[in-house]
Amino acid sequence: MPPGLPAAQVPFAPAAPLDMEHPAVFGMLLTAVAGFLDVVAYLTFSHLYVSFMSGNSIHLGMSVATLRLTDISAISGVVIAFIFGACAGTLLQDHASVRLLPFALSIEAGLLLLAAAASSVTLSTISLLPVAIAMGLQNVLHQMSGTASVGKGFVSGALVRIGQSIARLRSPKADPAGTATLLAGWIAFVAGAAGGGLAIARLGFIPCLLLAAAALMALVIVDLSRP
Repeated sequence: MPPGLPAAQVPFAPAAPLDMEHPAVFGMLLTAVAGFLDVVAYLTFSHLYVSFMSGNSIHLGMSVATLRLTDISAISGVVIAFIFGACAGTLLQDHASVRLLPFALSIEAGLLLLAAAASSVTLSTISLLPVAIAMGLQNVLHQMSGTASVGKGFVSGALVRIGQSIARLRSPKADPAGTATLLAGWIAFVAGAAGGGLAIARLGFIPCLLLAAAALMALVIVDLSRP
């Protein structure tokens, strides 16, 4: 701490930049994985999400209103796991190097494998907790492509930004590339959700987790293969 500077005024370390050659493409792939896992969890565990916490919050409110204690416990556990993942991701981003992504994605893939192992013992909401942690981590480590943020697992904010961007297309603040990137991110989320719906019906929960983990590790290999 610099001499004479009160503790309350010491700034936090800046977030480590995420070094990606094609951040928009990479972010859209992560968004698709989030949509995929959200639908897989939703269809397997009584309308529980692992990334869409607004939906879980609505579900929690309905459960509180009807005093469904089992649902309250399950939803609260998933929300807390997501917050924990976001906390862990923030600590990683604040203290890691620019080559943070391979490490972070390896952690995500490991959490999905842990969830698959837990599901092989008992298919319960406990096995969702590592997935929710992974999604919380991912939502912190999203990518910036120009002025557009891509790679998050929730899209309401992206749709608002799309509307704002369309409104400004004829103004000096116009950002057509950013608008296209945000729209492509939303399409990627929908495509991932569609893929999750098809995969869960044909493969089951554990193979879907393994498929998502394999996709994340493929991204790690692509990133590490760069000079």
